[in-house]
Amino acid sequence: MARPMPDPEPFTAPLATLQVHFDLFATDGVSLQAQELTRALTRLGWPVHLCASDVPPETPGLALPELSYRSAEALALRRRIFAPASYEPARDRRSVESDLLEDIAARAVPIRRRVEQHVREHDIRVLHIRNLMSLPYNLPATLAFYELALARPELGFVFQHHDLYWEGPNARNFHTPYRRVAELISRIVCPDLANAMNVVINPIAAEELRARTGIEGVVVPDGFDFEREKSSIDEHRFRHDLEILVGDGPSVSAEDIVVAMPARVAINKAIELAIQFVGALEKRRAVLESAPDGVGSRRRRFSKESRVVLLLPQGAGLDENVDYFARLLAYARQSGITLAYAGNAVVADRQYVPGDTEHYPFYGTYQAADIVCYPPEHEGFGNQLIESVWARRPLVLLEYPVFKRYLRDHVPHYISLGDVDQLGQLPDFGGLHLLDEKILDAALDRTLTVLEDHGLEARWTEENAKVLRELCGMDAVVDRYIDLYQSAASPR
Repeated sequence: MARPMPDPEPFTAPLATLQVHFDLFATDGVSLQAQELTRALTRLGWPVHLCASDVPPETPGLALPELSYRSAEALALRRRIFAPASYEPARDRRSVESDLLEDIAARAVPIRRRVEQHVREHDIRVLHIRNLMSLPYNLPATLAFYELALARPELGFVFQHHDLYWEGPNARNFHTPYRRVAELISRIVCPDLANAMNVVINPIAAEELRARTGIEGVVVPDGFDFEREKSSIDEHRFRHDLEILVGDGPSVSAEDIVVAMPARVAINKAIELAIQFVGALEKRRAVLESAPDGVGSRRRRFSKESRVVLLLPQGAGLDENVDYFARLLAYARQSGITLAYAGNAVVADRQYVPGDTEHYPFYGTYQAADIVCYPPEHEGFGNQLIESVWARRPLVLLEYPVFKRYLRDHVPHYISLGDVDQLGQLPDFGGLHLLDEKILDAALDRTLTVLEDHGLEARWTEENAKVLRELCGMDAVVDRYIDLYQSAASPR
């Protein structure tokens, strides 16, 4: 019997890597995670190339508009695949299916050709691909990288799945009536390949990936540089420039309490719960007005003219969630709250140019908030939770499943809105979620205590940062990825 070969020695020198995503310069969680890791790798001397639809000309990498999942072409193709009834109802289904498969294959060819050329020219050894291999938002791109991995076994691939297409409320968007298209998705999404590692960001996803595909995913948490400097913004100007979408009155002032819901607008974020929280906090304004030493870390003097404002700082992906956003605005109007929006002015920190008076860096927006309300019903990890802890902001959150299972022990101080199983449903507005009244009342009591007790707020936020860093600090997370890259690039 032949003896098993020993594991090959991994590479120890920095390797050229290609970081791939639909877009890498946006403010969504996946893009921000890629930016964080790129910064950390670059500091350690690793050559990093970027590959996405939005790579600027001056940045090392490959700009491929075909990777976008928000372009008119990508949106139209998804409608043909997943919502064909309104697209080509009169044609024979099998004929439509054949045309779709041919179109997907044809669009994949130039993507693969340009990526392969870039890999060859820059001696790329490892491709780190985020979500393209787990979400069928852009099937030609997924097919291109799948075929590249099959054809180039000497390359190493890290398929990172921040989201899995069959989980959460978005899963219903990925049902197709075409059998062969469904088979293609099953074959190329979350593939089990000899030269690829599948990485997930929480243990629940690892269990689901194993149950559905048999793949043993590697769990690596999202990471953040807790030592990064807090982006400085002109808070007064930022508040003044906020777009008031719901509510009357002047621009947001220094005496208003701003509750940030910093995630992008998407149905799994359950932003309606933040609307409920803000509406209920506004009704407790007498307590805020009587705070002897001001409210929050800025010690704001909340007066009879002051307001509690819900801030949505992100515009990423809004065009994909127009119906949900319209329902949120209608609900906010009925609730009588003030809702402010900054999505047209906020950019990723990497894109921000100091001195630009028309835009603001995303991380800097946390400094204009007094408290964060983060209520997603489903989340792969929770980047805005990490960011809020780094920014030393008190945190009000719904205990979504991944938080309960993986993160709760690493965030010692937070104000709970209950969990998903304790939610009700509104009879109107398309069945938006509804908080339990008793749980909401208890959350308001704790919120008012924290906003009034400045020593307690400081202790909470500092302890949260210290404890969460042990799990999510980028100094530890980057080492995990370096180990994965070296292993992926080792001879097979």
